Amino acid sequence: MNTEESARLSDAELAVWSTFVDGGWALMAEVTAGFNAAGVSVNDMRVLEIIAARESIGISEIAAAMHAGVSTVSRVVARLIDDDILERVHSRSDARHRLVRLTDHGRDQLRIRLDIRDAVVRKHVIEVLTAEEFESLRRIFGKIRDGSSSGPHADGRG
Repeated sequence: MNTEESARLSDAELAVWSTFVDGGWALMAEVTAGFNAAGVSVNDMRVLEIIAARESIGISEIAAAMHAGVSTVSRVVARLIDDDILERVHSRSDARHRLVRLTDHGRDQLRIRLDIRDAVVRKHVIEVLTAEEFESLRRIFGKIRDGSSSGPHADGRG
């Protein structure tokens, strides 16, 4: 068996992978639809979740955490600044470095959006799985995330 053949997925591996991909796309479709119905963008929500976990953060750090391009994140951030949800601030360690943080209005908007997120996740994930299965997801996706952090796109460029 040559290297190319040994790298191919077995039928069992392909079945698991296909179910994972189909399930992931189905879940993201439900999440996107739930967010859109409430007037919330999935990208906006992810940016806000990342920023909320810190006092302030740079665009490139948001992009890396989102596994997205800096230009994509910059557009989302610019719109959220226009909507008075985020504001630009100077870094305490390097005044040349610009960061973003939530405004007071942004914190209020985040609370509303977190309620929407929680309802969507509860309906499409938590109520579908047992507590043990849900905990397994945390462990499994933690391993995938940690194993991906050194991969070819770990720098957030697509």
